[in-house]
Amino acid sequence: MKKIIINATLTTVQPVSIKLPDQDGHPKMTRGVDSDGHPKKTAYIPATTMRGKLRRLAVQPLMEAAAAAGQPWTLHQVYEAMLGQDAASEANEEIDLVALKKRRADNHIVDLFGAGLGVKSRLSVGHFMPVIDVAPEAFAGVRKDLDSDTDVLELMDPEEVNRFVDRNTNNSKRAAAEALVKKMVTQVRKAEKAGQDVTDLKAALALTEAQRDALVLAMGDMKNSTKTLTSYEAMPAGIELKSRIIIDKATARDVATLLAALDLFSRSPVLGGQTARGCGEVAGNFELSDQEGVLLGVVSVGGYAPSKVNWTAGGAALMLEKV
Repeated sequence: MKKIIINATLTTVQPVSIKLPDQDGHPKMTRGVDSDGHPKKTAYIPATTMRGKLRRLAVQPLMEAAAAAGQPWTLHQVYEAMLGQDAASEANEEIDLVALKKRRADNHIVDLFGAGLGVKSRLSVGHFMPVIDVAPEAFAGVRKDLDSDTDVLELMDPEEVNRFVDRNTNNSKRAAAEALVKKMVTQVRKAEKAGQDVTDLKAALALTEAQRDALVLAMGDMKNSTKTLTSYEAMPAGIELKSRIIIDKATARDVATLLAALDLFSRSPVLGGQTARGCGEVAGNFELSDQEGVLLGVVSVGGYAPSKVNWTAGGAALMLEKV
């Protein structure tokens, strides 16, 4: 078989929050322009999020089996299989076709997902795009401190309660000092820009910084307040997204590997971060077809339950091939 095309549809059961290093908040991209030529933005789920998830889930059972057999993988093996890292390929510009063929035959994960610059992936994953453009939502919350529940304090040793009170007092003073430091830094910059004498301002700033540092030190091992504001962006719940996954030069073994990964995904169908705050859950279907458009089967995932696979006659015949 030359190619298998997988048309994937996911629905966000809960908000999905993803953070990329080069973007603030949930990822957004331009999809088309309006009548005035202005770009229209939409949130989406990056291809790397799903591709990385599938690769890790494909590798996980292999690592577990090796560990159970008393032969845990080396760090090199883990990086190669799970992340596709291969430093040697970046240093060597020549490609040994015989060695490459053997490497593909010896390591199916590398053969399917690729590694470094030497082994090209046979599996490509598209971005998951919403059917209708959607903007990410901003979410916020507050981590509560111990005094949010007086019963907790009553169960503590009085000396520890006093430590908590002192810590809160010092933290309030520290926060006020920190705000004053920021304000004074701005004043110094403005004065310097205006060519004014900043000797007194800098002396006052140094004193305030010292007071702030002393308060931080006084907090000891409880420097971070738990009553802090948390904020993040996420794609809303109930959004339908579509993508396409392609397996080039597909084999029954490729399909079996992908099905196993999707089954693990279905049992914990979560993407992105902020999972402790209710984010990440998705559900959906993956429709497998050959390159002629003939449906082979449908894989349903989600609900923290095993995946469900419904094969057509053609799909069942494919899976009977030698894996």
